[in-house]
Amino acid sequence: MKKLNLILMLVALVFALGATKYAGEIFQLGSGAQNQAMGNTGLTLQASPAAGWWNPALLAESGPGGLELMRVEHFDGLLQQNQLSAVFGTKNRASIQVNHLAINNIKLTQLENPADSLSNENRPQVWKTVSNHDLIVSGAMARQMNDRISLGLSPKLAYRRLAEHSGFGFGADFGVLWDLGKGFRAGANLRDFFSTQIIWENGSHEIAIPNLDLELGYDTRLIKDSVPIHLALRTQIFAEGRDQASNLTIGSISSDFHAGLMVSPIPQLNLMAGWDAGRFTAGMGLRHKALGLDFAWRDGSFEELGASRRLSLSYSW
Repeated sequence: MKKLNLILMLVALVFALGATKYAGEIFQLGSGAQNQAMGNTGLTLQASPAAGWWNPALLAESGPGGLELMRVEHFDGLLQQNQLSAVFGTKNRASIQVNHLAINNIKLTQLENPADSLSNENRPQVWKTVSNHDLIVSGAMARQMNDRISLGLSPKLAYRRLAEHSGFGFGADFGVLWDLGKGFRAGANLRDFFSTQIIWENGSHEIAIPNLDLELGYDTRLIKDSVPIHLALRTQIFAEGRDQASNLTIGSISSDFHAGLMVSPIPQLNLMAGWDAGRFTAGMGLRHKALGLDFAWRDGSFEELGASRRLSLSYSW
């Protein structure tokens, strides 16, 4: 294990030397309505159908299979996200995520006479309307190393079409889950651990800088063990000099912080709230037998172009 960890660190470091800032941003949009409602936490939440995206090591634990269809409107509807999450098996589990992102009706402009310079007589006009689309497919698998530690791997493929240009991407995430005992669990996910590559049709390519997710989760029960509660504290650590775009920046290292709470007063109802990198989140989940319906809301600012909302429908087996 020590040799494996050393190799992973060296590979990530070598690729990061030629990495492109924000190249991996399309892989940062979290999965699952429950998770957004809880402040975008989830590295220690085993029950979510999106668990494989958050931390592939979660799949080493036995649990139900399930399917979740999710619809998201980011920035007051400017960015559309549609996602399918599925978990298969009960003991040796695996998962798949299909994520589609779209920005439609983008207007491209050019001068009335492109051969001439800008002037009152030669103004910009709408030339045509285009769309941006990203399709990301990822899987996840895991193995339990002992009673307390599990490891997981999540390979991923991406197709990007930005206006008139297209490209393909490939990479993987590496997850760890550690049972600390007494209800505490720690999760880690080294995203793009060998630096996800995005190759464009003109031969150019981008390299996503690896980033690290860390989370501490706590599960307990109140009122005579009848009300389960899940608490989570998560931080994302980036090494690409995000400056004021992150909650905390020290040199080229920056971090975003997240916190989440889920309370189930009755088995059919989940109430969720959280703090997502400076923005309040809330949500509610309803369960009826195998069916589930979740809604999440994240506060937004003027700079972020408004709030975002998620709605998901799930089925468990």
